[in-house]
Amino acid sequence: MKVFQKLDDFLDFAWVQISRGKVDKKSPARHPTFVTSSVDGLPNARTLVMRRSDRKNNQIEFHTDTASSKMLALEKNPRAGIHIWLPKVQLQIQMDVFVEVKVGDITIPYWKNVPTNSRVSYGTIPSPGNVLENPFAYDHAPDQKRFAVLVCDIQSIQLLLLGVKHIRAYYKKTTNWQGEWLSP
Repeated sequence: MKVFQKLDDFLDFAWVQISRGKVDKKSPARHPTFVTSSVDGLPNARTLVMRRSDRKNNQIEFHTDTASSKMLALEKNPRAGIHIWLPKVQLQIQMDVFVEVKVGDITIPYWKNVPTNSRVSYGTIPSPGNVLENPFAYDHAPDQKRFAVLVCDIQSIQLLLLGVKHIRAYYKKTTNWQGEWLSP
């Protein structure tokens, strides 16, 4: 287990792990849990694929279908939570984010970078979440107009490192990422 005495070192370590989510397909950071509030106010969690991480601008990015339930939830409340569990290093990362949703022509450059076999996720008929007569009663109809980019502006990061003695810290954008140790 790593031991951190400095808050900056702990945050640096976490960002290395977050960044691996984009470059390493085997990293658990590639598939964080993304949590929104449903239209009835209940939490709604799902696994998404991280498409970009940017420490300089404190952002991470995902793609989604514009007809998904998360889009309706984000229209009502653009705040979300992100959770990453990294078992090899025993690190839990929690982030609170504001989500900017990009749709329409602005997403064309992003769409061009989506592999052809992945485009089927954007344009399913009927739309995601609709009731089906059987498990395969849907069609894939890739459609750039149903493609959205979720740019998540990170507001806070909470880290919990498990070990003989757990280590926990909290960092906020409003304090320029000056962390503070928390009791685990």
